[in-house]
Amino acid sequence: MRVAIANFSEPITAELDYAAYWAGRERPPMGPRVSLFEQPHRWGFHIHAIGIHMLDTGAAADVEYWDFSDGRLLSRGPNGLLWVTFLNEDDLGAYLDRFGCPDLFINHGPCGEPVLERLAGRCFRVHVPALRRQGSGTANRGAECYLVDAEEYLDERSMMYVPVVNTHRIYPDGSPERVDFVYLATARPEKRHDIVVDAVRGTGITGHFHPVDASAFDLSGTRIRTSDWNERDVVDLLRSARMAVYAGDETSNPAAMWECVAAGLPIVVNEDIRGGKHLVVSGVTGELAAPAAFRKQVEHVLAHLDAYRPREYFEERWDTTRTLEAYLAFFARMGLG
Repeated sequence: MRVAIANFSEPITAELDYAAYWAGRERPPMGPRVSLFEQPHRWGFHIHAIGIHMLDTGAAADVEYWDFSDGRLLSRGPNGLLWVTFLNEDDLGAYLDRFGCPDLFINHGPCGEPVLERLAGRCFRVHVPALRRQGSGTANRGAECYLVDAEEYLDERSMMYVPVVNTHRIYPDGSPERVDFVYLATARPEKRHDIVVDAVRGTGITGHFHPVDASAFDLSGTRIRTSDWNERDVVDLLRSARMAVYAGDETSNPAAMWECVAAGLPIVVNEDIRGGKHLVVSGVTGELAAPAAFRKQVEHVLAHLDAYRPREYFEERWDTTRTLEAYLAFFARMGLG
């Protein structure tokens, strides 16, 4: 089986001879590769994992990752994944004309909806809508089945989505704790770092924002440190904190939340987050908090750390391999041959 997984950025406008470009390219062959749990920690594990697991088990002969970018790419990663970047949908269409369609296509996010439509009737399609555009409605459409991030979207052809974690790399190890909380989120408005800053300003609560440039926020009166991309190892950051926070509202099912819980950190999450609330089990993995009550919930969790058991609950309910196998079994029930 040939598998393609996508998490598309916005397409790039261009007028080129796409067919001529792909006519001169060859897909690099599969060589020696590392397995799912052998690969180093990096962004995208949760997106690529199902394909890499299929390579590990022999369920897939080849797995590709698709994206749009102003720089085309056609190369293998150490885990065997074929990275292919296109300028836009027409560029991807020329690639498909040259190399054919996959048997299974898994799309993450709204930018891939035109590709889902292009592949209708040509392969088995799975859609992971995640953050849904305002006004687009809540119906699952445009694919054979769906992985959804909130119970309101569940129907007869959908399953709850849990971003899997490399639990062989991310786990509690008893490292000396150096800060009260860590927040893993880029400095974008929907991540609502301001809620956290306002909650801890004037207190003795210590924290760390990553990946964030130090100039992105007014951190005066706080004890929050920052580090930008590649300045700190994420696994080390998780092990250096007592708990985690996630203050985003117009965001959905962030994999970083699951990484925090897998690392053994209880997490306080904005109750206005649009998807992913099924991670937060009160008194076990963490707490939901209204923005105005964020400080109160952070203080509560810090005062009762020993009462939470996030890693144990994670392993019981969201074991990486069992979760991936559950997805594949679901796809089969929905018609994947």
